[in-house]
Amino acid sequence: MLLVIGVCAASVARDLMLAAPAQPSASRQARQRETSHHSASQAVNQWSQFVSSQFAGDQACQTCHPAEYEAHLRSGHSRTATPMMKSELAQQLLQQGEHNDPLRDQTFRFQKKADQFVVSTSAGQGRAVERDSAAPSANASTVSVSVNWLLGSGTHAQTPLAIHNDGSRGIEMRWSSFHGDSELNVTPDHDEYKTFAAGTPECFGRPMDAMDVRSCIGCHSTVVPPPPIPLTPQTMIANVGCERCHGPRKKHVVLAGRGLPEQNKPMIDQHDAAAHMETCSACHRDERSVSANSTAAERARFQPYGLKKSECYLQSSGALTCSTCHDPHDTTSHDRQQYIQQCNSCHQTQASTTCPEAPKGDCIECHMPLTPWTQGIAFRDHWIRIVKDTASHDTEMTSEASR
Repeated sequence: MLLVIGVCAASVARDLMLAAPAQPSASRQARQRETSHHSASQAVNQWSQFVSSQFAGDQACQTCHPAEYEAHLRSGHSRTATPMMKSELAQQLLQQGEHNDPLRDQTFRFQKKADQFVVSTSAGQGRAVERDSAAPSANASTVSVSVNWLLGSGTHAQTPLAIHNDGSRGIEMRWSSFHGDSELNVTPDHDEYKTFAAGTPECFGRPMDAMDVRSCIGCHSTVVPPPPIPLTPQTMIANVGCERCHGPRKKHVVLAGRGLPEQNKPMIDQHDAAAHMETCSACHRDERSVSANSTAAERARFQPYGLKKSECYLQSSGALTCSTCHDPHDTTSHDRQQYIQQCNSCHQTQASTTCPEAPKGDCIECHMPLTPWTQGIAFRDHWIRIVKDTASHDTEMTSEASR
């Protein structure tokens, strides 16, 4: 489905992808800038028309699918990307005023300027940003950056991004908000960056290139435009909505209004296990996102990776997918008995696969151990197997990943 959308999106911006003439004369530069601006505006308009003609929006699904719609509102998917100034965190930080980095001798200050959430710090410790640009300014006594987006549902954490409008570069801020903690703390994987080069984006966090930006925003949205169309709330459908997994449904909604919904099938057949796993893996990740030197804690975050290595999955003849245990429309259930019953639906008492250690015990605790990651966050290891102890668990995972 993402490939189909990508092909459609690429055609929208085709004119902008043509090679520019080499070394234009000075007399032509002004005209080229004007032409470029006109072409960019035209591409944005074409993209907007494409989205409005193909995508119906979550609200359009409510009439016929009220249960799924209400469940989706409870899920983290429905709030994965929030414009920073519209977030509760932004209001909290504006009241707070500043944040002292616990690992650096550095203070971040928060202000609202022209409806933008601006983060500042001492000169020489970062990179200045004028409006939404990322151009350095060595002369200012302080340097600042405009934060555009807050990514994450808040179930575990939320991390702000400062991205250039055209998506060519950005910064993952080095402080995040963690569930259950009223104080900001270091963004996961940023704790090693205790030093940084003055006058660079490292002052504010992790520098991001165009691929990083599109990847992060893409996995937290229903659809994003192709480059070089800017990444703004107007050009994106933020949050993971119905049409992220079912494809553009505008025609389906129109036909449903005429009593003919079946005449427009979803672009992804979710009854096909391979397609279902591919949909989830696109963001929740599988073996394609695992490096040989990754730790067990890092790999536990990639649930499809673990599940696809499990004998339960490999021996299921395509019957086992993520939705076997999780309602893809709803928030993750914490009903342990529900999951144990799902295990027992295959591992029945009379079967030879009954657990010899604790046939009436907690399947999840033994075979899907909780693996700590960082900042109090832990994930269930979805590689369902016999895990003898923590040490062997980590060794086994490292050995498998390096093969």
